[in-house]
Amino acid sequence: MESCLIVINPNRTPRQIRKLRRLLKPLNPYAIVETKDRQEYLSVVKEFCHSPLQYMIVWGGDGTAHDAINVVMAEGKGQEKAIGFMRGGSGNGIQDSYEIPFRLKAQVEAFVESIQRNYTIAVDLLRTETEQGIEYGQLLGLGFDVRILQRRNSRTFHSGEVKPGFLNYFISSALTILTEPLRDGKEYLLEFEEGKYVLRATRINAEMPFRVLRLSSNAPLIEIGTRPYYGRMFKICPDVVCNNGLMDAYLFNFQNKWDILRDLYYLWNGWHHRINYRFARQEKPIIQHFEMKRATLSSHTSFFYHIDGELRSSSVPLKVEVVPQVLTFIVPGVFYRKFHPFGEEATLIP
Repeated sequence: MESCLIVINPNRTPRQIRKLRRLLKPLNPYAIVETKDRQEYLSVVKEFCHSPLQYMIVWGGDGTAHDAINVVMAEGKGQEKAIGFMRGGSGNGIQDSYEIPFRLKAQVEAFVESIQRNYTIAVDLLRTETEQGIEYGQLLGLGFDVRILQRRNSRTFHSGEVKPGFLNYFISSALTILTEPLRDGKEYLLEFEEGKYVLRATRINAEMPFRVLRLSSNAPLIEIGTRPYYGRMFKICPDVVCNNGLMDAYLFNFQNKWDILRDLYYLWNGWHHRINYRFARQEKPIIQHFEMKRATLSSHTSFFYHIDGELRSSSVPLKVEVVPQVLTFIVPGVFYRKFHPFGEEATLIP
């Protein structure tokens, strides 16, 4: 662990931080840095990029991971350095996607093994281009979940700080479902390039390749990802492979809130084929799944979107491109072995 920097992002669980420090101290990492605010955190990550250290492990949530990814990419160190993320947020979707254990002790043990054995994987990222510039991430969404995030961010303390934690997100989700219409009234114009339409059904599968596909959609929820999970084990993009050079897009064509509530268990677990089976029998629009290399998303008016749970807005078309295997993640052995299934007796010619 001498070549590993541990960075603890500020949050409201000092007891967990003390426990984490007790677990890490005997391992003699290069340093354990507890940052005071976001600006200091960004500076620490930038310093790591230009240090001789090989590994950095960050304790924080999806926003913390998103910031680290963008700093490392901006410094051009995505393939030279390796970063890992422990569970320190309310959602932890990126940690779910790479099978980070839940217990704090198990997380520490998993990362120690991964650093000792160099369990790292080069993963794909979404490169998003807007009028604000370039931003990287692994999950981008339009529609209903954006309104949930807007409501969550409006629930603040007297100081103006957004209330943290899963409870605030849950309350915001329930209030949005109960008080707001399913659709936001926008028609989204979608252009997908170099990909295919993919149907994974209960009884049959189907695919249709395309060079360019243009369509308009008023789906209440649209998600594009290179990782499967969003929030607390919500498998929003279930068919994603983190390093195959493709991004997956899902159009959730629900017609009413009752369908969402009735299928919430299936939706949460990513069992889209079960939902589609019933929708197809009832001649309702199904959840559509696409795989592609590039996409352009636009609307006739400005629109909000999220990237890794961070709210953004755009008044121009949003250009999204998958960048293959551009960033190195430290991953637990249980995840690493799924991508390296063959022993020494096998011959693999890439």
